[in-house]
Amino acid sequence: MAEANGSPGSGALRPAGAAADGSPDGRSPGAPDRRERGARRIDVRRGAAVEVSGWDGSEPLLAQAPLLERDDEMAVLDRVIGKLCAHARADSGAPGARPGELVVVESEAGCGKTTLLDEARRIAVEHHCTVLHAKGAEREQTRSFSVVKQLFFNLLAGCTGDERAAMLGDWHDIIAPALGLCPAAAGFAPDPLGIRDALDWLMTGLTRHRGPVVLVIDDAHWADAESLAWITSFAGRLDQWPVLLLVSRRTGEVTDVEPLLRELYALDRTRRISLGTLSPGAVAQIVGEALGSGADTAFRERCFEVTSGSPFVLWAMLREVRRRRIPPTAGNTGRLAAIAADQIGEQLAARLERMGESTIAVARAVAVLGSDATIVRVAALAEVDVDKVGLIADRLRAAAILVDQDVLGFVHPLIAGAVYQWVPKSARSALHARAARLLVADGRDARSTALHLLATEPCGDPWVVEQLREAAAQDKRAGAPDSALRCLQRALREPPGPSDRAAVRYELGRASFVTSPQEAINHLRVALADDAGDRVLRESIVLHLSRALGYTDCIQEAVELLDAEAQAANASATRLRLQAEHFLWAVFWVDDPDYHARARRLKNLVVRLEGSNRTERCLLALRAWYGMVRGDPMVQVLASADQAWGPGLNWTDEDWGFEIPSLLALTYMYCDRNDRAEELFTEGITELKAHGWRGTHLSYAHSMRSLVRYRQGKLAQAEEDCQIGLRLALRLPPTAPARWYPLGTLIQVLVARGRVGEAARIADEHAFGEPFPSAVVFPDPQAVRGELRLALGLADDAAADFVETGAKLEGRGVANPAWCGWRVNLAKALAGRDPEAAYEQAGEALRRAYRFGAPSAMGQALRVTGRLEGGQKGLAKVEDALMWLEHSDARYEYALTLVEYGMVLRREYGDRDAVDPLFEGLTVAVECGADALADAARAELVAMGELPPTPALGPGRGGAL
Repeated sequence: MAEANGSPGSGALRPAGAAADGSPDGRSPGAPDRRERGARRIDVRRGAAVEVSGWDGSEPLLAQAPLLERDDEMAVLDRVIGKLCAHARADSGAPGARPGELVVVESEAGCGKTTLLDEARRIAVEHHCTVLHAKGAEREQTRSFSVVKQLFFNLLAGCTGDERAAMLGDWHDIIAPALGLCPAAAGFAPDPLGIRDALDWLMTGLTRHRGPVVLVIDDAHWADAESLAWITSFAGRLDQWPVLLLVSRRTGEVTDVEPLLRELYALDRTRRISLGTLSPGAVAQIVGEALGSGADTAFRERCFEVTSGSPFVLWAMLREVRRRRIPPTAGNTGRLAAIAADQIGEQLAARLERMGESTIAVARAVAVLGSDATIVRVAALAEVDVDKVGLIADRLRAAAILVDQDVLGFVHPLIAGAVYQWVPKSARSALHARAARLLVADGRDARSTALHLLATEPCGDPWVVEQLREAAAQDKRAGAPDSALRCLQRALREPPGPSDRAAVRYELGRASFVTSPQEAINHLRVALADDAGDRVLRESIVLHLSRALGYTDCIQEAVELLDAEAQAANASATRLRLQAEHFLWAVFWVDDPDYHARARRLKNLVVRLEGSNRTERCLLALRAWYGMVRGDPMVQVLASADQAWGPGLNWTDEDWGFEIPSLLALTYMYCDRNDRAEELFTEGITELKAHGWRGTHLSYAHSMRSLVRYRQGKLAQAEEDCQIGLRLALRLPPTAPARWYPLGTLIQVLVARGRVGEAARIADEHAFGEPFPSAVVFPDPQAVRGELRLALGLADDAAADFVETGAKLEGRGVANPAWCGWRVNLAKALAGRDPEAAYEQAGEALRRAYRFGAPSAMGQALRVTGRLEGGQKGLAKVEDALMWLEHSDARYEYALTLVEYGMVLRREYGDRDAVDPLFEGLTVAVECGADALADAARAELVAMGELPPTPALGPGRGGAL
């Protein structure tokens, strides 16, 4: 199978960092086609055949050294590729199989990394692998997804629409802008994790339909950070795919992506191949092959001395020796040092100067344009006629300075770097500025121009600021927030004019928020101070500043800022919008000293609201939440919630955030409207996935849906959602609070299923304990730890957790037992040593549950109160609990109450009355997936003779009752 982006020898390979431009093969429309003039193509299998002008009867001279002294390295690559293909043919799914491989080739510059990788590509093609190749480029690291685009653009651009849709599926809109297949939709901004997941999906499809895949990443030390982040993530899970990831890097070259490279090289499956320089014997052999067997021994030895065994410098020097017709004799050894020095560094510049002013201008233009160096653009930037550029390019190819391709590029990064550094800094800046305008004139987007503008010196040009702002917006929509941040930081240094300064600071703050909320706060505060009277901009700055403050645990400051701005606002719509955000962030203020007064103000504010616009509906949703938390009658709470519910409460609206629809769904859940809550979270999950938001937001949505399903008694589905939420949360930085949400519900679910030991192990593994987060988390982490301790039989420790939780919640005005059943659980923890205090706590929970009116809360409180009270009155309370729970969808709580009721009946009145509730409890427990509870009910029925003993029946696993 040929290489997807250019099989060896096909001529479709591009120079370092080359990107498709106007057509899949990289040529701009209308560019001169040198193939018509007989130009030769690079053959990566055997090196490049280069004509040496003026050499009568000259035979081809290899542009690269043959693979001497690389037998061991090639044997490794041959084995790895063979193993990959054998595994693919066998389609092995055996446990422990490791189909994927990661090989890192490293050496100093010029030691033949690319030659070795090209040979590996040839072998892979012969084995019918799909080979995808990309090359990092020193001055293209700021071009987001450059390497990823090189890997996949030609493959996908060459597909029909149907083929591409089949390969990308639902991921098309997420990944296509990053790959340059289409512009990003307005308002569409996937997060980096979404892009990585989309690329994983693409690789899965490729390996399934196109056989084993070989990914070749040359010069990874110059890869862009966005691409390398995916490559590193993908490499960590290579055991899932039949893929060989072959990466090369230059030792001693430290770049901005060094941390990602270290992470890549530290992976357990990494095979490292280190290339050294050639030995004197290998150099002597190459000299003989290039210059003839008559080359003197002294000449061969001097070749080794002046090149230090570097294959690149050696072959470049030998080409020049051939061009000058220098006989390879001992008498000419003194000339070799100067010739070798001419091939790179300052002497290369002097060599170009000898070729004339136009050649210098063309070489500089190629160095500056990089992968954008079509002949037409080079001519425009160098201010040289197009036809003359073609002739100069042919001369530079003959001198083995430029590659033999349509998009101009240097044969080696050492040459590219030398030419670029030779251009004076001020001249480079001017050339990059002109290059940016050339690209705009060619119809390229702002992201393409930003690569050049980032390399210019600030000069106060409004056009530069405008282009960089647009590039940042495009990068953000393509899922590259870090690249957007670079563009805006550079725009700020330009600097923008006074009228745009606050707007740029605001955009910079929004871009910073993704990676550093604290940095976002700094920019947004300055933007607020720079506000030049634009009321709409000021409102946006305040809203995003408050959000950044909220996410950095500065919720009090966020609430106070919003309150002050709302009071100062003149327009009623602005004031109402700021009040909505004010009440939203007050929800998460743990130590709010004004909670009750704030809730009353909100209640009074929404009295006349009808939900006619987004702001009003958000305020009604918040009123419902505040009322639910306070324990207001459920009928009132649902009235506000129903007014708020409806289309338009999006989960991916960056101006509003996802908190409002989330709080509304949770309100329905605590009011036992679990079906609607599940529907809202499912809609949210679908929307988040469609927009490529696969980080904090999606983790939270899965975690909250798991909480709904836990309360419904769908324990297996709840556990699955928890695991997804936790897996997503663990991909985030360790400091991110997202893990608390899935962990809390997962522990509750495992306890309900009887797997208490597993719950304890998970809590220990993830340090689920002090210090607990200071922000509000659902379910409350300390209360969850108390439930786990109670299930483990640590009643005193559990009671301490419940007491602390209660003090914290009561101080915030959280009086609803449906929101957190800490009183009921405290009663259970105290039952063994202080029954009177236990009954008092359960009674208070029951009183509050009655006031709120949710059947699940009343049922739970009645069950525990009845158990503590005992006798006929206690039994009557348990029967009342069954009545309430039977008509709710709290199926696990219903099963728990049935089984406990059956046990009490058997103990007090004998077996006959207990049979029906135990059988029904067993049935419901099995439906819920509550294994320990089902075992307990089954054990009672077996003991009564109503069921035969089964081998599977063992001692109860604990944690259910």
